[in-house]
Amino acid sequence: MKHNIKYIMKKFLYQERATSSSYIQYLRKKGVQIGEDCIIYSPRNCFIDTQYPWMITIGNHVRLTHGVIILTHDFSWSVLKKLPTKLQGNVPGAIFGSSGNVNIGNNVFIGMNTIITKGVSIGDNVIIGAGSVVTKDCAANGVYGGNPAHFIMRITEFYEKRKNKQLEEARNLARCYQKRYGKNPPKEIFNEYFMLFDSFDSASENANFKMQIELCNNGQDTKKYMEQNCRRFSTYDEFLSFCLNNEE
Repeated sequence: MKHNIKYIMKKFLYQERATSSSYIQYLRKKGVQIGEDCIIYSPRNCFIDTQYPWMITIGNHVRLTHGVIILTHDFSWSVLKKLPTKLQGNVPGAIFGSSGNVNIGNNVFIGMNTIITKGVSIGDNVIIGAGSVVTKDCAANGVYGGNPAHFIMRITEFYEKRKNKQLEEARNLARCYQKRYGKNPPKEIFNEYFMLFDSFDSASENANFKMQIELCNNGQDTKKYMEQNCRRFSTYDEFLSFCLNNEE
């Protein structure tokens, strides 16, 4: 009951931006093409330009994070309207529209506070780093970032980089937690690192871990991966002992 009241209040206050699904539904009704399994994580803080909604195409499995802006037009021509030029016989008043398509492929992550300008295509399997300004096309299977956004590395390189950082980062989490709170960290805080020490069956019984397993609607892929790749530690206690006692 309490949950329903909160949802009704949120819907009343924020209308179409109340939730990711309500905002996506609103954008689709406007004419934006959006695929399946897409999430707008902070709909009240994102801006999807609906001046020309039919110019935006977003594929499947796309994540838009806090502060993302997608533009289909540019109003800077308003300055030109006041500008007398010799080409126009020194008479101001010209109206020069500025618009373009935005196409985002499948399996794309757009980092926080990214701006995607008109006339841009982003390919499949792409990561855009936080704070980027995307003014040119981003080819498939790559990581991009910066202002203006530029190519950083291939997605396969990023995969290997993240894979190799798992133990180092998990150990740092454990040590920082213990230092801050004066006690050993609970298992649940490692909800992005549980594959280091847990089996699929055991992880599936943990609500925090199960949420990550089911993310992107490919839990069976995660199951297969965990069955084919041996975990580094047999138990959580063994993992924690390594994190807190190993000085390497």
